[in-house]
Amino acid sequence: MQTADFVRRDSTALNGIMYERIGGYRVSDMQFVAAFDVDSRKVGLDLAKAVVTPSVAAVLHTDIEPTGVSVEPGPLLDGIGGNLVGVVEPHPASREATIDDVADRLTAVRADVLVCLLPTGATEAIQSYARAAVRAGVAFINATPEPVVHDPALAAAFAERGVPLLGDDLRSHLGATTLHTALIELLQSRGLAVVNTYQLNVGGNTDFLNLADPGRAVQKTRTKRSALQAAGIDASTVSAGPNGFVEYLGDEKVCMIRVEASSVLNSALTLDIRMQVEDSPNATGVLVNAVRIAKTAAEHGHAGAVHDACAFLFKNPRVGATESVGIRQFRAYVDSVARD
Repeated sequence: MQTADFVRRDSTALNGIMYERIGGYRVSDMQFVAAFDVDSRKVGLDLAKAVVTPSVAAVLHTDIEPTGVSVEPGPLLDGIGGNLVGVVEPHPASREATIDDVADRLTAVRADVLVCLLPTGATEAIQSYARAAVRAGVAFINATPEPVVHDPALAAAFAERGVPLLGDDLRSHLGATTLHTALIELLQSRGLAVVNTYQLNVGGNTDFLNLADPGRAVQKTRTKRSALQAAGIDASTVSAGPNGFVEYLGDEKVCMIRVEASSVLNSALTLDIRMQVEDSPNATGVLVNAVRIAKTAAEHGHAGAVHDACAFLFKNPRVGATESVGIRQFRAYVDSVARD
């Protein structure tokens, strides 16, 4: 019998890693077997070098051992658009690459999980990678806001193929959405009514450059509002999402949250919070959870969307939940697959 190792603060494990093991798998058990990109600066490089070519991230380990995995050209489709045009030069081979090439490669290397980190707004490319995962029988993690779990045909395809699907829109480990929804739940648990709120985010990495184009940011705003809606408020008109590209911030993300609430005798309570965090590493803790959940779910025969894990890991799961319910469901799922 296995047990789920929930990391306590007296542990020697890495900060930000909630579980030393999920389904028996440690973070160190994960291996890269294939990588795809369209950036001419990355294609052909060993993955260890490609991830830092180029990069604005401040927290980087540049002495990564070579992985033996070369970045291959992925299909271009609509992956580069808006503000990314002229910033990212597509590799010539990416214009000829097809999703069938991706599916064949996933099959050849016997991949277990495919993580999609394409730019927001690249709906065709993202959904095409999902179809490649279905064809190859590989679990799929949609870290983007574009609909995969929320696309009925794609969700059904994963269920019929018998492989897990996780999404949509990966949360940061402790980011703006997690903090915002936790605050809302805290106020409501004390019987306060949230009257007004907003969440403003700026940053200086390529993600924020891409999202500075309103046409590419539409789905991102929707997924953030979906998370706030699941927290228990009417978020249909709430301003929450990417609000600007500030180049000098680099990989730093600055978030401003304001919550106005009404308490006893209609007395007012207002919270103004500013959070600054390195954006890219903030996804790591969630991704290593999601990858191990996807692998374990496949081993347990869980096909289609893994609802019990997704409410905690993603902003826009098929079945949303408050912060406390989402983490309780996630922990229960991890415990259940550890016991089986």
